[in-house]
Amino acid sequence: MAKELAVTRYDPNTEAFQMRAQWKKVENCKMQWAERWSWLLDERKQVSFIPEADAVRQETAAILPHVMGKSELQKSLKPVPVTSTGIIGWLAAKPDCQLEIYTSWITKIPHRLPNAWDNKNYV
Repeated sequence: MAKELAVTRYDPNTEAFQMRAQWKKVENCKMQWAERWSWLLDERKQVSFIPEADAVRQETAAILPHVMGKSELQKSLKPVPVTSTGIIGWLAAKPDCQLEIYTSWITKIPHRLPNAWDNKNYV
């Protein structure tokens, strides 16, 4: 019963020890990444200066369809309603701030499966 009522105490020495251990882990991970994967940065630098790679990128960009986003206009949240009852829901009433800007994820309405009892040949 006494153990259940015991309050865990904050020990600054333990916290400092754990913080130093975490910093050491982070430093070790940084060094391991540099040892194992730094060659990728060199490869990327070499590939980015190859003129053939630029030609392939431009050719691919010309072929792939581009997604044109809606141009971002300056949105204004003013005028803010004066009454307390007008505060609730006023932001969602603005067409620029509506949350439901995406269409339904169902592209085709699913058809209901035929009932097995309506089929005369069902055994």
